[in-house]
Amino acid sequence: MKGAVAPLRPPAGAVTMSPLEAAGRDQHGSFVDETFQIIARHPRAADIVSFAAGAPAGEALALTRVDELMADVLERDGMRALNYGITEGEQELREIVAADARARGIDARAEDVIVTAGALQAIDLAARVFLPRAGIVVTGSPSFANALSAFRNHGGRVLEVPQDDDGIDVAAAARVLRQRGERASLFFVVPNFDNPTGTTLSDERRDALVALAESHDAVIIEDDPYAALRYRGQDLAPLAARSRDRVVHFGSFSKTFMPGIRVGWCVADPTTVRRMAAAKQTVDSSTSTLGQRLVIAFHRRGRAAEHLGALRRFYGVRQDAARAALAREFGGTDVRWNDPDGGFYFWVRTGVDGRELLDAALDEGVAFVPGEAFTTTDAWRDALRFSYCAPTPERIAEGARRLRRAYDRVRGRN
Repeated sequence: MKGAVAPLRPPAGAVTMSPLEAAGRDQHGSFVDETFQIIARHPRAADIVSFAAGAPAGEALALTRVDELMADVLERDGMRALNYGITEGEQELREIVAADARARGIDARAEDVIVTAGALQAIDLAARVFLPRAGIVVTGSPSFANALSAFRNHGGRVLEVPQDDDGIDVAAAARVLRQRGERASLFFVVPNFDNPTGTTLSDERRDALVALAESHDAVIIEDDPYAALRYRGQDLAPLAARSRDRVVHFGSFSKTFMPGIRVGWCVADPTTVRRMAAAKQTVDSSTSTLGQRLVIAFHRRGRAAEHLGALRRFYGVRQDAARAALAREFGGTDVRWNDPDGGFYFWVRTGVDGRELLDAALDEGVAFVPGEAFTTTDAWRDALRFSYCAPTPERIAEGARRLRRAYDRVRGRN
C-alpha cells in the first residue's frame, strides 16, 4: 500500500524478548527443588542413593494405613470430603491443632488456628501480612531455602547472621542490626532440628530471641515441623509458649503424617488468623478438604501418639546408621559434621566445592543438596545437607561409600 511503513525488524542475530518475557518479573526459587530435577535427569537416576530430599520414607508413609483412612472419610463424609472448605480450615482439625499446641505450653484455642497448604504456605502468608516492602528478615545462616525465596519474592531483605550448635547467634544478630542502624521486621527460625543444619535453638537463646524481637517491635516466625521427631534429649518450650503476642507458630503434618496431602497450620492471635485468611483467599481459598479430613480420621482412631513413637524409633535407627556411615567413611579426613538430637539432617563440611562434589557424586550414584542452596550469599560452598530419612540403613551405608569415592575424586583434582 502506498505510503505504508514497513515494520521495524531487529538486526540479524539480535536477541529479542516476547511481550510476556518483557512484562514478567523473575522470581526466586529453590535450588533444593532444582536438585531433584537434576537427579531425575541423570542417567543413573534409578540407582542413585539420595540424601537430597527431606521427605518421609515410603515405609513411614505406609504406617498411616491411608487406604483405611480414605474409606473412613468417604463413608463418614461422602462428597463433602471432596468439596470446597472454609478458608480457616475444618473446625475439628483446628481444635486438634490447638489441643496439641496447649500440650506444648502454647495458649491456643481453635480460633487461633488457620490450616494451610503445608508450613511453607504459612510462611508465605505471614510474609504477606507482616513483611513491609524492603523490610529486614533476620535468620541464621544457613537457612531454609524456600523460606528465603519467599521473603525475597515479597520484597524483603534477608539478613543472615551466624549460627552454631545452639542455633542462631542472637547476640551477633543484635550487634549486626545495631551496627547497621536498622530495625528488623521479622525473625525467622526453625528452632528444633533446623533445616538444613539439624541444630536445636538452645533454651537460653530462645529467651534472648524473644527479648531481641521485643526490642525491635518485630515478629518471630517459628517454623516447627520437626518438633515431634526428637530421638534423644529433652523437649524445649516453643517460642510461642514464651511470647504469645510476638510469635507466629507454624507446624505441618508433612513430616509426621503425609506430605502429599499438603496440610500444615499456623497458631497466632485471631487478628493474624483473619489477616492470613484474607491473604489465603486470593491464593487457594481453602486447604484440601480431603487432606484435612484424612488427618481428622487418623486422630479419631486415637493412633497419633503411637504413630509418633513409631516414627521416632524408625528415624532414630536411620540417624544412627547415617552417623556410623559418616564416621566409617570420613573418619580421619578433613570432613566434619554435626550431631543433631532429632530431625532429618546432618550438616557436613567437606572442604571442597559443593557443586563440583555433586557432579562427581551423581556419577558415583549418590546425591545431596549443596550448602549454597541455603543462603542468599556466597557462603557454604564447601558444605552439604545430608538427609538420612528416606534411604534404608543399607542404602545409607552404600551411599556414604559412594560419597567417599566422589570426595576422593574431587580432592585428587585440587
